[in-house]
Amino acid sequence: MTGRVRIAKLTGSAIVTAMVLAASPALAQQADESENGNTIVVTAKNRKESLQDVPLAITALSNQDLASAQIRDARDLQKITPNLSLFAGSGRNDPSAYSLRGLAPNTSDERYQGISIFIDGVALSGQLASLDLENLQRVEIIKGPQSATFGRATYSGAINYVTADPSGDSITGFVKARGSLTNTAPDASYYFGGTVTAPIVKDALWLSVSGSLMQNGAFAKSVDDRAPIGRERTQVVSGTLFFKPDDTFSIKLRGMYQHDRDSSPSQVVEHPREWLNAGVPVAAFSRGNGSFFPTYLPSGDLDSIGTQGATGYGRDRYFASAVVTKQLGDYELSYRGGYFKESRWANVATVPRAPRPGQDPVFGDLVTNGTVTVRSSVLGTFPSTETFENTSHQLMLLSPGDKPFRWRAGLYYFWENDLSAFTGYGTAANPKGITRNDNLTNMAVLGGFDWDFTDKLTLSGEGRYAHEKVSSPACPSCAFYPTLTDFNNKSNDFSPRVTLSYKVTNENMVYALFSKGVKSARFSFVNVAGTYVGLAADPEKLFNYEIGSKNSFFGGRLTVNLAAFYDEVKDQQLVSTQERTVNGNTVNIATVGNVGASKILGFEGEASLRVTPSLTLRGSVGYAHQEFTAKNPIIISASSTYGFPASANNSIVLDGLTQANVPDWNGFIGGEYKLPEMGGFSPSLRVDGAYRGSWYANLANTVKGRSAWTVDARINFASDMIDFSLFGRNILNNQRPTGSGLAGATATCIFVERDTATYGSNQQCLYASVPRPAEWGMEATLRF
Repeated sequence: MTGRVRIAKLTGSAIVTAMVLAASPALAQQADESENGNTIVVTAKNRKESLQDVPLAITALSNQDLASAQIRDARDLQKITPNLSLFAGSGRNDPSAYSLRGLAPNTSDERYQGISIFIDGVALSGQLASLDLENLQRVEIIKGPQSATFGRATYSGAINYVTADPSGDSITGFVKARGSLTNTAPDASYYFGGTVTAPIVKDALWLSVSGSLMQNGAFAKSVDDRAPIGRERTQVVSGTLFFKPDDTFSIKLRGMYQHDRDSSPSQVVEHPREWLNAGVPVAAFSRGNGSFFPTYLPSGDLDSIGTQGATGYGRDRYFASAVVTKQLGDYELSYRGGYFKESRWANVATVPRAPRPGQDPVFGDLVTNGTVTVRSSVLGTFPSTETFENTSHQLMLLSPGDKPFRWRAGLYYFWENDLSAFTGYGTAANPKGITRNDNLTNMAVLGGFDWDFTDKLTLSGEGRYAHEKVSSPACPSCAFYPTLTDFNNKSNDFSPRVTLSYKVTNENMVYALFSKGVKSARFSFVNVAGTYVGLAADPEKLFNYEIGSKNSFFGGRLTVNLAAFYDEVKDQQLVSTQERTVNGNTVNIATVGNVGASKILGFEGEASLRVTPSLTLRGSVGYAHQEFTAKNPIIISASSTYGFPASANNSIVLDGLTQANVPDWNGFIGGEYKLPEMGGFSPSLRVDGAYRGSWYANLANTVKGRSAWTVDARINFASDMIDFSLFGRNILNNQRPTGSGLAGATATCIFVERDTATYGSNQQCLYASVPRPAEWGMEATLRF
C-alpha cells in the first residue's frame, strides 16, 4: 500500500472507539466518514489519514463522546485522558498545575506553559479552563513535545479543539437545556444554548451561529460576607462563515466572544489547630522551630472560607480565525491564522479566612480571648488586572499525498503582548498600577516528510527552526519593577521529531520516535544597587524518547493503544537565589534561572472493547513519574523550603524529589449499555469512574494529597429529534483536595497561636482546593 492513505475498517461502535482511543498527529482536523460509514478519517499532519495509522499518542473525543462522558470544560478532560492533570487552584481561570506526562510548568504565567490550547490549529493564550466544549466536533489531546508542528508553548503537549464545517441544503440546528442541584447548595447549575446553521448560497456558502449561557452554581457561602463560593458563570456567542464553491477551494472564518464572571473559588486555608482537632497524623517539619505539618492534606472545610469583601474574577475573551485551503493541481496551499484578546480582572482575599472576632468557625472566639493573634499583613484583598493579546499566522504547502515520499513546508509568525497591573499599587504617575507591558515575537520555518520505504515501514521527519524575541520596554513608573531601559532576549532553537513506524498487520502498528520541546526564555526583574534590571533564563528543553503500539483486533471490536516514554528536562527554569554579575557587580539575587533538571519515566494505555452490540467498555491508565535530578544546592523562597532538612545557608537540594500537585497515576474505566428501544427512544446507561493517584502537596515531599475516585453516571433517551438524559456527577461525593498551590500547599497563617510550646514558633498553614460536591440533574436537546 505504498504511498496511499491506509484506512482501518471499523464497524458499529468501533467508530466511536477509534475516535476516543486512536493516536493522531498534531494538526488533525475534521473527521470524514466514507459513504458506507465504515471508516473514519482525519486530516493528520494536514493530510487525510486513519487515526490508527498515525504514530503519535493522542486521546481524541468526538462531540458525542464529550456529551456521554459529561466532559464540559478543560478540567473534565483529565478524567478520561491518561497522564493529563489540570489543577485549578484559584478557580477555573487560574490553573496552577497544568501538566501532561508529569511535567508541570512551575509558573502560572500563561506565556510559559508546557501545554497550549488551539481552536482549529490556531493558538489561544491565557488560562482557558472555562472554554465551552458544547459546540465542538472533536477535542484532541496530543501527548509529548509538539513544538515541531504546533510551535511554542507545546513542549509537553497540545490540546486542539476542532470545530465543524457548516454544511447542508436546509436550516438545521439544536437547542439544549440542562439543570442540576448539589446537596445543600445555595445555587442551581444550568446551561442554555443552541446552534443554527443555514445555507446562504446553495452548495457554496454557509453560516452557523451559536450562543450559550451557563452557570456552575455556588456550593457554599463565605462565613463573613455570605458571598457565593465556587460560582462560575459564562456567556458565549460564536459564528462560523464557511465558503466552499468547489472541491479545490475553501475559506472558514470564525469569531467568538466569551464573558466569564466567577465568585471566589473553593480554596481553603487549613491551620495546625484544625489538623489536631481532626485527629490527622502530624509531624514536626525542619526549619519550623517546633511547628508541624500533617502527613496528608485533609479535606477542606468550605464553612471556613472568608472573602473579606472580595468580588471574585472576570474575563472577556475575543477570538477570530481564518482557515483557507487551495488545491494547486496535486499540491495544497493553506493559510491558518487568528487574533485573540483576553482581558481579566481579579479581586480575591489575600488569605481566604474571616478575621473579625466571632466570624471564623474555628478561631472566632479565640481571637476575642487572646488565644490567637491575627496577622494583619495578610488581611484584605488583592485586586489585579491583565490583558493578553496575540496574533498568529501559518502558511503551509503540501506535496501530493499519494506518493511514497510526501513532504510539507511552512512559515509561521506569532506575536503576543501581556499587560498586567495591580490596582492597589496605583500612583499619580501610574494610576492603574501597571507592573509590566511585555511582548513576545516568534518567527519560524517548519516542514516534514513521510517516506514509505516499503508497504510496512515508514520514516517520518519533522522540524521547526524558530527565532524568538522576548521584550520588556522601559517603564519608569511601573509598580514593583520600575525600569529605565528596554530589555530584550533573543533565542534560536530547532525542534525536531523523527519517527519510525512499522505495520505488523493492517490493524497493528509499532513505532519509535524522538522529539524535542522548548519552553520560552523567561524574564525576571531584580533590584541591583537600587536599579531594577531584567534578567532572562535561557529556554527550557525537553527531550522525549518514546515507543508505542496501536492495535485493532476482532474486526475493530477491541482497540488497544500503548505508549511508553522517557523524558529528560534540561536547563529547567526555577526561581532561586543566584550569584550573578550585573553591570559589573557580583551580587546574590533572587531570579529565574536554569538551575533545575528532571527525568520523567512513564507509560499510558487506552482500550475499548465492544463486548456485544449493546455493551461497550472503555478504560485507560497513565503513569508518569517526574523526578528532579539537579544535585547542586539552591536557595529558594522560604515559604517553599519548609520540610527540607536544615542547612547552614538555608539552601535545599531537589535531587530525587518530585514537584507538587501532579499525581504519578491516573486512570479511567467506563461502560455504556444500550437498552431495548422504548416508545421510539433508544435508551442507554453509562457509568464512568476516574482515578487520580496520590500527589505531594509540598516541594519537600512530606505532605501528600490522597488518591481518590470520582464516579459519574448518565442515562440517556435518544430519538431522531430529541435527546433526554438524567445524570449524576461525583455521585460518591468525593471531597478530597484536588490540589494545593503553585509551588506547594504552604500558606501564611492568618491566625497565629500564642501557645508556641504546642504549635511552634514558625507556624505554617496549607492550601487545599475542594472539588464540587455530588450533583444531580437532567438535560434535554432538541434538533431541527
